[in-house]
Amino acid sequence: MSQDQLPRRYRAPGFKAGLPPGGIKSALPGGNTVGGWIREAEPRKDGYRHVDTPAMIELLQRIGANHYFFGIWDSPTDFDDLRLEFAPAAQAAGIQLLPYIVPPTETYSWGRASRPYVMDYLAWAKALAELSLEYPVLTGWAIDDFDCGDNPAVFTPEYLAEIREAQFAINPDLGFFTCAYHGSATSDEFMIKYGPYIDGIIYPYLDGPNINTIVTDRVRQDITEINEVARRHDVGLIFLVYTGRFLDGVLAPTAEYAGSCVSQAVQAAAEGETFGVVSYGLQVDGAPTVANERRSMYGDGRGALVASHARIKAGDYAELSTKITIDPGSPRYELSFWHSRALQLWRIPQRGDFRILVLVDGAQVWAADVHDATWQQLWVQGLDPQGQFDVSSAMIGKTEATLSFRLTALRDISGRSVDVGVDHLETIGFSLADPGFEDPAAWQVRSSGGPIVGLVDVFVPDRPAQIIEAVGAAYRQQPQS
Repeated sequence: MSQDQLPRRYRAPGFKAGLPPGGIKSALPGGNTVGGWIREAEPRKDGYRHVDTPAMIELLQRIGANHYFFGIWDSPTDFDDLRLEFAPAAQAAGIQLLPYIVPPTETYSWGRASRPYVMDYLAWAKALAELSLEYPVLTGWAIDDFDCGDNPAVFTPEYLAEIREAQFAINPDLGFFTCAYHGSATSDEFMIKYGPYIDGIIYPYLDGPNINTIVTDRVRQDITEINEVARRHDVGLIFLVYTGRFLDGVLAPTAEYAGSCVSQAVQAAAEGETFGVVSYGLQVDGAPTVANERRSMYGDGRGALVASHARIKAGDYAELSTKITIDPGSPRYELSFWHSRALQLWRIPQRGDFRILVLVDGAQVWAADVHDATWQQLWVQGLDPQGQFDVSSAMIGKTEATLSFRLTALRDISGRSVDVGVDHLETIGFSLADPGFEDPAAWQVRSSGGPIVGLVDVFVPDRPAQIIEAVGAAYRQQPQS
């Protein structure tokens, strides 16, 4: 392709030049999160509960945010709330704004949609560009998920060029973004197709290709991998951290997870590696933790061995281990444990996909196929009615050993997901410090790395408040020079 055949590359020079010092520190509500908006307690005359603008602005200031992704999806009044109330308040507070619009796959004539212009994205481009002239803190806008489902049929290069032309005719400094998950964000094909028309991508962090909101270790690695591709196409990056539930996640994020991810992302922005970070799904309505996040049998904690629906290789595993003290004079040695299995019904493991193992010093004393091991979300003792079982062969002659619970993949699989819970251990002839999985420090986690993860999952009644505090601490931190 000759140079004159290449598509025009649209860039908003004012967006990058106008980034807050240290980068964007933002938040984003969303219809699939819980409690993402603070809305007024009573409906107005139009019958709708509008955004409580003063309360939302106060929250953003309290956590140290300098930016806000204003979602236009949850209520038909969202755009009016933005242009008539939130944008003026954000301008006065010095908080930058990026309105977030949904694509056709998230548009419902009978429910949520980005109103009033719905799927007329040329109209959105013009309206938001005009609003940005009135309120310069509105520095960019975004449409979610160009490349998901049937959306690519709408967001053709020709249509995206029309959108940028319409916007540029009014405000050429207004940035334009879309969401891109790991596969797209690290793809030259994606960047060649969409890169000319966007200033950057919004990348939702999910532990690289492993699809979880549990592991924090890959934050900087993901940023490096994405930039290796994106910079070839002059595409910028806003890093998104799930600080509320991810619908396809096996477990919800914790305060420790949110704080670590956001803190690393703040540091990366300060180093110029990204435009900034957005905390997605902060539960800001003051409600407690959603009740079904408590998955223990008794107490608050349980052992959890979980596999996402990402691509898994045969032999991948995760395990939880603890030291046990053995009574050498005991006439018998028995173990009883209870476990449960939670599934996504469209991703049920098949027989021969996963195996649950109980090990003593690495020697197998119990095993079951995940497909056969238990009823869905029902706590059972061992293999359904099995109860306690003899482990003498692994105990005789010892005074201490290591007890482990392991989930392992028996073959290469993808599109399957499972959450195996373990709780309420009872023993004869030996003892352990934490039979109820209430103390994460009492258990060691080992894994092959990847989509299978082990952890002690402890329910926290005020987790939303703790997450907000963790995000605030990360936003207020002084990045290292």
